[in-house]
Amino acid sequence: MISRMQKLLLAGPRQNKESALIALQNAGIVEIQPFTGKNYKLDGRSVSSSEADNILYSIRMLDKYAVTGAREGIEKGQFAGDVERLPAEIMDIDFEYKKVKEEQVHTVNKLKFLEPWGVFSLEEIKEIEKQGNIFIQFWDVSQKVASQVKTEGAIAEIVIFSDNERKYFMTFSKTKLKLRQCIEVNYDTDPIELRKKAQELAKKEKDLLKRLVDISSVREELFKFYLSRLNEVNFNKAAKGSAQVLDDSLFFLQAWCPVEEIENLKKALENEAVTMIPVEPEKDERVPTLMKPSSKTSELGGDLVNIYDTPGYADWDPSSWLFFSFTVFFAMILADGGYGLILLAFMIYLKIKVKNPSPAIKRFINLSTVLSGATFIYGMLSGGFFGINIDTPAFPLLAPLAETLKNFRAFTTSDNATMMLTSIIIGMVHICLSLILKSVRSFVDDRDHITPLINFTWIACIWAFYFWYRNDGVEGSEHLSAAGLLAMEICGGLLVVFYGMAAKSLNPLKIFMSSFFGLYNGVQFFSDILSYIRIFALGLSGALLAQTFNNLSFDLWNGGVAGMILAPLIFLLGHILNLVLGIMSGVIHGLRLNFLEWYRWSFDGSGKRFSPFKDLLKTYAKGEN
Repeated sequence: MISRMQKLLLAGPRQNKESALIALQNAGIVEIQPFTGKNYKLDGRSVSSSEADNILYSIRMLDKYAVTGAREGIEKGQFAGDVERLPAEIMDIDFEYKKVKEEQVHTVNKLKFLEPWGVFSLEEIKEIEKQGNIFIQFWDVSQKVASQVKTEGAIAEIVIFSDNERKYFMTFSKTKLKLRQCIEVNYDTDPIELRKKAQELAKKEKDLLKRLVDISSVREELFKFYLSRLNEVNFNKAAKGSAQVLDDSLFFLQAWCPVEEIENLKKALENEAVTMIPVEPEKDERVPTLMKPSSKTSELGGDLVNIYDTPGYADWDPSSWLFFSFTVFFAMILADGGYGLILLAFMIYLKIKVKNPSPAIKRFINLSTVLSGATFIYGMLSGGFFGINIDTPAFPLLAPLAETLKNFRAFTTSDNATMMLTSIIIGMVHICLSLILKSVRSFVDDRDHITPLINFTWIACIWAFYFWYRNDGVEGSEHLSAAGLLAMEICGGLLVVFYGMAAKSLNPLKIFMSSFFGLYNGVQFFSDILSYIRIFALGLSGALLAQTFNNLSFDLWNGGVAGMILAPLIFLLGHILNLVLGIMSGVIHGLRLNFLEWYRWSFDGSGKRFSPFKDLLKTYAKGEN
């Protein structure tokens, strides 16, 4: 149900503004709008959300590090400290942690670069140079030219490492050598120091991560701190949009309030010396939409509605209609009782396992349970169960199961022509229902008599076209085809008249254009109805894919021991893939048929969701969204 809204002008003494705003925020039943009247001075206070944004950013970083810590087996300890200082501390630790990680990577890379030289100490090498009055040099040369290198002047040469590409060697000499085609390697740090540094960095990294994991133990307190700062931001935004008049002695506020909450609003402001004045919305002003569930189905359907668009204020709540039609489409697209049974079992497990879920999670589980149950029922009625062909099952051991499934089967989906026709009829019924809803809404809300006449004529035209096309050329059904064609001609004439009346003009050109473009809707009806064939196509593709995996598993099973090992794996992975694809198809296309094909003919959409000015901490404590 879409609640009726009332625009209000709230006025009171300026000294009462802050307390009045506090009362409104505690009540949480109005949406504050900036005052739009002319020649009035606005409060104009500065509003900055930077602190709240920083807190939220720190919470997200904390969540990321908590996952990293859990993956590395770091246990969460207790943390005691000032929550208000945590965001800055978290960002400082994050900066330090990333710096340590980067330095550690650099150190490890240097160690890898030194690997060919083994373990050595630069201090010892320098001491040898000093005591022996010699120069020790490190060289790197390509194997292609290594044999051509002449180390004249060297007292000794030691090959440290050699592979197919490079040769690493050391020379000892009384004077510094310059070897052609060789690269002299100079190091400022030896492997011993680098390993020590890498160990220190690893310990520091772990300590920093442990600190962040410990801080995550107070995440809820930090989130509440974020909500408190967000409350301040919203409060200042509301105050900023207030007007000040009569030398700043009075303030004005504009707000939207659900009609059913007017009395509660009066009670919230009874001690604030604030006057409420109902006002009319400005021309073309968007009235916020508040959808309140009137039943369990509308509650579940409301989440589906909000995926795509908020209904316009003048719309009727589509939640229940969307819930039922989406359930049918999802079940027919997934179309497998085995898949439905698995999903249903998983949802029942979640209902038992998840204690005290948030309202959004609870609604998701309930909706998924309904969809899973519908899929299971449809699959059993159509004989679909993990893609098993119940007439000729691939595995002989499945024969008893196939016989059982036959007892439940009420119809078969193997007749492609019948299932395709069924999908089209479902589309016709669905779109006709949309036209009926639009007609009733136009008549009741707008006192419009022309739109219902046009819509009901289109409904007659759609079914007339069906009878004409369905029976055209069919022996014995010539009378139905002729009747359908005659009905289409009559409907076409009526539509020309009704669209001409809808032009509300005596200008012949306007009447002609209105009728022409009105009749052009027939092309859109035709394409929209054909779009429902996707229900049949997706259901069929899922069944064929399941049968393909079954047959592949059966062929492997008969191929020896190796086949018996691979067959269950192919069966399991194949059906998991098919199930995932089926769920994606059911959700995407089940919603698409509602949002595009159905919405087009009955709903305006593009609404603005009602956003109440409320105390977020109080809302969070109640577990509300």
